[in-house]
Amino acid sequence: MTKPTISPAAISLTGLAVEYCKYLESCAEEEAADFCQQMLRYLPRIYMTAFDLKPYGESTEGADNGAIIDELDEEQYENIRTQAAGVLGEFDTYLDTMVDDMRFSDTPVAVSLAEQLADIYQTAYDFAQSMREAPTEAVPEVLADFKYRFDSYLSQTICSAMRATDFIYHNELK
Repeated sequence: MTKPTISPAAISLTGLAVEYCKYLESCAEEEAADFCQQMLRYLPRIYMTAFDLKPYGESTEGADNGAIIDELDEEQYENIRTQAAGVLGEFDTYLDTMVDDMRFSDTPVAVSLAEQLADIYQTAYDFAQSMREAPTEAVPEVLADFKYRFDSYLSQTICSAMRATDFIYHNELK
């Protein structure tokens, strides 16, 4: 019987999730420009790695199977969001036309970049913890759950946050 192995892509995504989380946990003293620069390094890498993830051999389909355990508590989430908002300062809130509420509103809808980054953090944190604790044979289920989350909402959150961060970095902070 062959022991299952963890793919290099899964290892890469897990490592990237851990790096992203560690950075956000220690970002409180960063300057906004440095913070945005780091986000512009992490966000596209997370997106590309997750986009290319094939959780079951060659399949690109994910599954909402509950394999990722929600480990992050509200206090941790709020701490990350508050730190990111503090670093971003006046640049935290921006108008996002892709928000569903915008279709039904006569007024622009404001979005918090710090909240989006904290949402990405939450998914990355829960994924990394689940990968750490999962036995090797359960890894495909964790990857399928992550791929489902990515396809369902995380990809849009990453793209929106990346677009806002890029605008702030190139137009507001330079």
